[in-house]
Amino acid sequence: MASFISANDEAWFSESATQWFDTFKRLITVHKEPIKKIKNNTNTQLFGYGQNGQATSQQVEYIPRSQDFYAVVKYNNNQDLNLIADINAYVASQNYVTMIVDSTAKDYISKEKTEKIVFDGKSFNVISSGTVKYYFTKQYYEFIIKEIT
Repeated sequence: MASFISANDEAWFSESATQWFDTFKRLITVHKEPIKKIKNNTNTQLFGYGQNGQATSQQVEYIPRSQDFYAVVKYNNNQDLNLIADINAYVASQNYVTMIVDSTAKDYISKEKTEKIVFDGKSFNVISSGTVKYYFTKQYYEFIIKEIT
């Protein structure tokens, strides 16, 4: 099938997308919901009978989980009511941020619950699912996030 773009031009555009990502990327930290680990209970009584049978906060341990990724971040300083077509929703009177990541980061963010994403000394919540953005042979994913105040 004929193409309007030659193979050389397609390779050049794909390489340009990679260079664009590498030029403007910044480090982000994605925090997931911590793992709840129940410590061994050495009580001899049955649970529910007497004080020794009840779980205490010393018997539960929370193991934090986070991982660093690179993303291109764009702050949108528009305070008007905006329709964001990617999530088919209006975002009103709030600054939101768009974040473009690769497939590894997208999979980590999308799997299980993401508590927050941290960069520039600020914390953000994810308010959209990852929307795929094609740059010829390169795929990136765009998330809309909102600062936690």
